[in-house]
Amino acid sequence: MLKNRSTLWFCALIVGWGFDVLYWKKPIGVSFTIHVLLLLGTLIFLSKKEGKRLSPKSLPLIGLALLFSFLGFLRAEPFTRTLNHLLSLGFLGLLILSYQGGRWMEYNLSDYIVGGFRLFTNAVGLPFKLFTEAKEEKAESEEGEKGKGAGWKKAAPYLRGILLALPVVAVLAGLLSEADPIFSEWLSDLIELLRLEKLPEYILRLVLIGIWTFVLTGIMLYSLIKSKEEKLVGVAQPWPPRFLGSTETTIIMAAVNLLFFAFASIQFKYFFGGEKNITLDGYTYSEYARRGFGELLAVAFFTLFIIMVLSSITIRKEKKDRVVFSTLTGLMTAFIGVILVSSLQRLALYEAAYGFTRLRTYSHLCVIWIGILFLAILTLEILGKHRFFTLASLVAVAGFVLTMNAVNVDSFIVKSNVQRLDDPDSILDTNLLKDLSMDSLPTLIKLADDPHITDQEKIEIGVVLACRADDLENDDLGWLSFKLPDALASKSLEKNKDLWEDISFKKTEWGARYADLESGEFYCAYHYEGLD
Repeated sequence: MLKNRSTLWFCALIVGWGFDVLYWKKPIGVSFTIHVLLLLGTLIFLSKKEGKRLSPKSLPLIGLALLFSFLGFLRAEPFTRTLNHLLSLGFLGLLILSYQGGRWMEYNLSDYIVGGFRLFTNAVGLPFKLFTEAKEEKAESEEGEKGKGAGWKKAAPYLRGILLALPVVAVLAGLLSEADPIFSEWLSDLIELLRLEKLPEYILRLVLIGIWTFVLTGIMLYSLIKSKEEKLVGVAQPWPPRFLGSTETTIIMAAVNLLFFAFASIQFKYFFGGEKNITLDGYTYSEYARRGFGELLAVAFFTLFIIMVLSSITIRKEKKDRVVFSTLTGLMTAFIGVILVSSLQRLALYEAAYGFTRLRTYSHLCVIWIGILFLAILTLEILGKHRFFTLASLVAVAGFVLTMNAVNVDSFIVKSNVQRLDDPDSILDTNLLKDLSMDSLPTLIKLADDPHITDQEKIEIGVVLACRADDLENDDLGWLSFKLPDALASKSLEKNKDLWEDISFKKTEWGARYADLESGEFYCAYHYEGLD
């Protein structure tokens, strides 16, 4: 099965041990990127050792996995970071599946499901197979028992040397610790690690390292042995089998289009016609905006699902059937465009009244990428490239996450809410700034000189800055948890101490920090409000 079994186990142990060294009781930071680099490095090293060739078509997956792992510590906003990490892991999974075959661009949804199941079963099964083959080879070897005895004889001198070295090292270590207080402190920390009461924790960590090593061995084996045998679902014949007639599909899609036409007509009359048409029916702008956005987004997703399913199961042998299906798909895409514009308009109304939040920003970007995905699906349908529907969806997801990174969600929220202040009736809700991540700090600091900000708002922003400075001072997380926004925020706060250093905090009985201002208690976190 494999030429270098011991090398494989050793590499898997290194990467598995990385889970303990990099993540045990440590928040994820640059450690995630280090781990991805370690996994990719060991995989490439093993493939060269075994004479296996990485498919050139799979090279982009390495770049994408690394890109999103780097973005993971370049942003502090939680949802963006989580998506970065998940996409990086996703591209690593695709790389494992198509390491030698390189056909990942042709995967459809079924290939993702089957490939994920195949990878899971092989990650568990292949290491057992490796054990079995090793035992069989050992049993077949005539020198098996002799080799075992020879191995013990070779190991004995090392064991005796360790036993003799221990007392010598202990005496010298005691003398050196008396000579140097720094060395003495380091030695004390080392002895602290060896305390017996920590034995259950160490056993647990060793077990987890063993599990990760076992699983990683199976994953690496799959990429080296089975990834070349990429059998795509539905290539020889469509899967699932096409069973729905063109007439039935035409009726379904025509009915959906008629429904969308009716909805779009009402939108033009009651929504795009202005505020007067809405209030006549008893709705305010904010009520109308809140009521519809989520439902319209759900309609867009469900319509996309309908198009992809019908495209997969409809029998279209004649050219006329294909033209009709593509035309109805184009109409649905056009109507969905109206629905997406309507949902954006509703969201804009809500933002105009109450300002931007994270969820509203996510939704804005999501709607744009849904529209792009619909156009891509329509193009692929016209070209007859149905296998690439899933790839188009993957590109849309990656584009959405890259856009979130480029926009810098928390900084965007601050800028957008300040721009609203051009309207004299608008105010800055400083409560919305409390739970923003360190991504927003440089923008918050710039507000000190903004003419739109009142003196009271500047004081409250100063409290937010003081809260973040206190967070950074109390978070001694180590370099493995490094995030670039934290470093930039620390530097900016130090440079602008005059904005926040006079702020003093009090604490409630449950530990919530707040500043006692003339306007009342101003908490460090929005969710503390009203607890007393």
